[in-house]
Amino acid sequence: MEKRLKQSLGIDVSKLSLSLSLGSLTDKLVKGFTSRSDVSNDISGYRELSKWLGKSVDATVELVVVMEATGVYHQGIAHYLHDKGYAVCVMQSGRVRRYAQSLDQRSKTDALDSKMLSMLGLERTVRLWRPPSGELQELKGLSRERSSLLKDRITETNRQGAIASSSYSNTKALKRHRNRLKLLTAQILVIEEEMQELVSGNEELKRKIGFMMSIPGVSFISAATVIGETLGFESIMNAKQLASYAGYDVVLRESGNFKGKTRISKKGNSHIRAVLHMPSMTCVRCNPTLKQFYNRLKPNKAKPLVALIAVQRKLLILMYTLWKNEEVYDAGFETKKQQKHEALAARDNNLIAQIVS
Repeated sequence: MEKRLKQSLGIDVSKLSLSLSLGSLTDKLVKGFTSRSDVSNDISGYRELSKWLGKSVDATVELVVVMEATGVYHQGIAHYLHDKGYAVCVMQSGRVRRYAQSLDQRSKTDALDSKMLSMLGLERTVRLWRPPSGELQELKGLSRERSSLLKDRITETNRQGAIASSSYSNTKALKRHRNRLKLLTAQILVIEEEMQELVSGNEELKRKIGFMMSIPGVSFISAATVIGETLGFESIMNAKQLASYAGYDVVLRESGNFKGKTRISKKGNSHIRAVLHMPSMTCVRCNPTLKQFYNRLKPNKAKPLVALIAVQRKLLILMYTLWKNEEVYDAGFETKKQQKHEALAARDNNLIAQIVS
């Protein structure tokens, strides 16, 4: 009788339903899959899923639940299964898509996607998901709401300017636009105050955001938005992964004689890129490290914006480093690092000279 080595439940999440596929891997490296009808994406569907797992899963064999991050729709089932004691993995859509492309599968349905996720859990060692703290989730919600209101304010400002410049401007319409602008501005200020109060109520969060704000050019809103969007860098393992998560990873396309332009992928979190634009413009003027970095890149780039985006990427990684290491920004760090390398190189040269002589 074949022995089971591992079990994996793939869940394809949509707004209203969950598509399920339970896979198992035997000691002969044979994969088998069992599917069932979809369940609703609410508490009644979660209970139905839990009952099915109790009957179908071998309790003596490791089980991992794999799902793709889908906005907010996966959060309910992820929290429910985690609270029940299951090992849950929430994967970023980019990694799931690249894995799916490696399979010889042309069709795309919810059932096939759930089977693909189950297969991924059987073949790969996945990083388990942990629920973020309530404060970080609330901070993310506030930063998203603020971002939405800022876009609405820009839209209203443009509309007001168009009406004011028209030959047949309507004073009543202008008044309504001004009132809407005042309301949007007031709501943005309220949200920013709530973000300040939320961070002030958590001493650890306040202290670690303080490390990020020690960087010249980084404001509280910028730091809080980055922390909210990454949920405290909870799922980030290294700087390269963070750059990819924010869409700052570099893409180059070359084939034969064709030489494409190097650009960033923009296939990440657009909220992080948006909030880092203004801090990067400040940093190239007042931050000693990033100013030197920008001035070195700018002459070699076709547009100054390309160098500015490189500054944004470097700034994001710097914020991540200070958060993880719990350190205050040191303006002389790069100089000290260069001096240390030069001292080590000089020592090695002296040793080589002594051996040769």
